[in-house]
Amino acid sequence: MSMKAIIAGLSPRRLASIGVVAATALAATLTVSSPAQADVFKCGSAGSDPRAWCAYVKNAPTGLNVRSGPGVGYPVVSVLANGTMVEVDCWGYGTSVNGYNIWSKLYTPGGVRWVSDWYLTTGIVQNYVFQC
Repeated sequence: MSMKAIIAGLSPRRLASIGVVAATALAATLTVSSPAQADVFKCGSAGSDPRAWCAYVKNAPTGLNVRSGPGVGYPVVSVLANGTMVEVDCWGYGTSVNGYNIWSKLYTPGGVRWVSDWYLTTGIVQNYVFQC
């Protein structure tokens, strides 16, 4: 018997209860992670934007400054180490860093955050995510 036939034979009430159990199990699976695996930027995990692009910090001499806006004139709100995974939601133009003026907006629970795309492994970010 096919899965489609099995589902067709279930009452709406039974289908609803199966859905609640499945959703609860999925939520428990997605929210359980060790602190070492938890990623503040949620790239590819529950709560992540499926249209976003996952990238890593690279070649930032003293870490990558995370700023409140797309440019070096905005305050630094945190610093990311090389190898840190981030979720790029969109991109915009900002001040030039090493001759490159593309900045990536990151997903963060703390609000809007920006980094120079020069220090990310996005490649040509404009090919992967929308302009902000």
